[in-house]
Amino acid sequence: MTVVLIVDDHHLIRAGVKNLLESEFPDTRVEGADSVAAALTFLADSGDVDLVLMDLKLPDASALDGLTRLKQSHPASAVALISGTDDNETIRAALSIGADGFIPKSADPQILTHAVSLMLRGEMFLPRSFLQSYDPDGEVRTEESGKNVVLTDRQCEVFALMREGLANKEIARQLQLSESTVKTHVSAILKSFGTTSRTKAIARAIERGWPQQ
Repeated sequence: MTVVLIVDDHHLIRAGVKNLLESEFPDTRVEGADSVAAALTFLADSGDVDLVLMDLKLPDASALDGLTRLKQSHPASAVALISGTDDNETIRAALSIGADGFIPKSADPQILTHAVSLMLRGEMFLPRSFLQSYDPDGEVRTEESGKNVVLTDRQCEVFALMREGLANKEIARQLQLSESTVKTHVSAILKSFGTTSRTKAIARAIERGWPQQ
């Protein structure tokens, strides 16, 4: 059974998210912890979970300290932050530590369940506003090869639309290309970033300084 751990010091938040997720994901067990210490104790006793949803600000952890402690002690568990602060600098810092997602507290319940669904499949969720802040022009360094990779002009155009969440069919329509051509460009972009995931490609671009402040 899939296990999700909610770490938040407000009981109403934990109860509300638990009810939402258990109704949307019947085969998922949702547990709660009111602090980083309680979360670490639960993980030590029960083992790694599939996903941890953690408030950015907790009584026993300042800013990103809680994320750091969880990722260091339980790297196999995906950890996403839920926060009322969603500025680009905070999100980039979370990603640099190893966050698997970042969910604004202002998000609708449907966005939360969509984010959880993505992360349980090994994908990453980031706010749309953050993804749209990218400057797709530039040079990046891939994680696997360590070599500089320059995307072609057309790949930059495709990547700009990918970051806005457009599907291949929509990208093809906007750029007046065939869908098969778009698929070829997307595959080349993902290969450049050493991943098969669109979201992880965008995240790796973030880590290498593509988003503009």
